[in-house]
Amino acid sequence: MRFVACSEPPKEKTGRKVAIIGAGPGGLAAAGILVCEGHSVYVYDMLPEPGGMLIFGIPDIRMPKENIVKGIRELEKFGVRFILGKKVGRDVSFDEILSNYDATIIATGAWEDIRIDIPGVDSKGVHFALDFLVRIAMVNRGYLDKNEFPKIGKRVVVIGGGDTAIDAAIVSKHYGAEDVIIVYRRTREYMPAHEHEIRNAEKRGVKFMFLVSPVRILTDENNNVRAIELEEMELGEPDASGRPRPIPTGRRKTVECDTIIFAIGERATPPFDRPERYGIKVDSKRRILVDENYMTTRPGVFAIGDVVTGPKDIASAIKAAKIAAKAANEYLRKISSCGFSEE
Repeated sequence: MRFVACSEPPKEKTGRKVAIIGAGPGGLAAAGILVCEGHSVYVYDMLPEPGGMLIFGIPDIRMPKENIVKGIRELEKFGVRFILGKKVGRDVSFDEILSNYDATIIATGAWEDIRIDIPGVDSKGVHFALDFLVRIAMVNRGYLDKNEFPKIGKRVVVIGGGDTAIDAAIVSKHYGAEDVIIVYRRTREYMPAHEHEIRNAEKRGVKFMFLVSPVRILTDENNNVRAIELEEMELGEPDASGRPRPIPTGRRKTVECDTIIFAIGERATPPFDRPERYGIKVDSKRRILVDENYMTTRPGVFAIGDVVTGPKDIASAIKAAKIAAKAANEYLRKISSCGFSEE
C-alpha cells in the first residue's frame, strides 16, 4: 500500500511544520501528500508502530501487513517523522501540538469500545472486540508477552453485526475455538458488515443467530462464563439509523459458551477532553465537526476519519485525507505568503 503521493522527495522545503495525530490509514495518506508538498511532517501515535487499525485492528488472516509496512517505510524515507508510543492528550498535550506546529490534522479514529451494562459483563471470559484484537496483534508483533494473549475458549459468542464482530469471530476460530456464533439483534440483511466478509466468516465455519439481544451472562462458582441469556427480538418501525428498530418480545433463550466478545461499536476518540477550550466543536458523540474541507472550527486544525464520522471504512478515511491535506497545504501556503502563523 503506497501512501507517498510523489515519485521523489521535493527539493525545496517550505519551512512549515505539520502535526498529524494518528498513524492510521487517514493519517498516513495525509502525511504522504503533505511531505510531497515540501512541509515537515510529524506523525504522533499512541501505538508502538505506525499503521493504526491497518496493523493492529484488522487481523493478519484478513489483511497481510507486508505491503502496509513497506508503504510506511517509504514515508520515512521521504522524511516523515513518527513519534510513537505517545498519546496526544496524555503523554503530549494538545496545547503543545498547537504551539509547535503551523497546521494540525487530527486522525485519532475511534479507539474506545462501547460497553454494555448487563449482569455478568465483568466475568472471566468476557472481552471487548477492539481491545481483544489489538492485544492479539500486540502479542503477535512482539510488543506484549505471550501470556497476555487473550484466552479464547472452545465455544465463543460474539455480540454485534459489523466488520469488527466478523474479525473477532474469524480470529477466535483461527486460534482454536470449536464453535463460534455471531449474535445480532436484527436480521442478516441489516447487518452493517460487508456481505463478502459475512460470507468469508461462513466459509470459516462461523455460525449466525439473528433477532436476539443479550440480557445477562451466566457464570460458574469461579465467575467464569458458562452461558449467555438472550432475548428474542422482532423488527419494528425504522429508527434513526434507517433500519427497523429491534423490539424485545419477552421470550428468552440460553446459549452455553465459555467466551463472550462484545463488538457493538466504538466511540470517536479526539485528543482532548475539553474541545471548547480550543475552539473546536464536537457533537453529542464527541465526533469532531468539520467543514467541506475537513477544517474544524479552529483555523489550521483539520480532522478526518472515524473521529469525524464514527467507525467507517478505510477508503472513506483516505478520501477525506486527500481533501484535508490539499486544504491544509493551501492554508500553509496562505500563511506563508502573509509571513505569519495563526495561533
